[in-house]
Amino acid sequence: MDDADAADSTEPGLAFQGVPPQERARLLGRHGQQLAAGTAIFHEGAPAEETYLIEVGRVRLLKRVGMTDRSLAVLKGGDLFGEGALVDGMTYGSTAIALSDCVVLALDRPTFRALIGNQPAIAAHVIEQLVRRVRDAEDQIEILMIRGVQSKVTSALIKLAGRASGAAEVVISPVELSARVGLDVEAVKRTIQRLRDRQYLVIRGERIEIPDVEALQRLYSLLGAKDELAGPAEQA
Repeated sequence: MDDADAADSTEPGLAFQGVPPQERARLLGRHGQQLAAGTAIFHEGAPAEETYLIEVGRVRLLKRVGMTDRSLAVLKGGDLFGEGALVDGMTYGSTAIALSDCVVLALDRPTFRALIGNQPAIAAHVIEQLVRRVRDAEDQIEILMIRGVQSKVTSALIKLAGRASGAAEVVISPVELSARVGLDVEAVKRTIQRLRDRQYLVIRGERIEIPDVEALQRLYSLLGAKDELAGPAEQA
């Protein structure tokens, strides 16, 4: 499972689906930024001046917790971030780092509003994404309330599988999964390895194949019962 992925900036990204090629070129020419992997796009606590829309590449969001930077999310082509800039006087709530070479649109508030007004395809994409983000936040709150490490990871995988009743495939990196469950990456990798060894999962690169979602659901129920009986020190 690899943490980064490169993309070809010559191909239209998800952010521009439904946008005519000439308009895409105009927007990239006026507002596009090319960022090398490792570039800090903004820092937590800085004044939020621009909202960003990823054309291609990946961006990691980090949150300072105590003395440690914790991964909140890994964003991909088409994703919006830095949305605090849409509200006057806000600061960025996280730090954004280019995880791979990226092309992004950097938009101040008036420009973003004009873009949404003039490009219905982009407006629809942003709205759908924000709705999914709210749903993901609700799922994350539920997962964080679960006690055991295996239960957290198993629950997250079941939610990612959606309504599948047989086999399912999930595309997610260890960093993304660790952000969803509130655990460090190594703990997530160990748990995935354990589930793979027990044949609940098949790993192919960043793709996690779940041969039998119902079997994973039954395991989750058993883990939940075990977590209720176990003390905090036993939940690993």
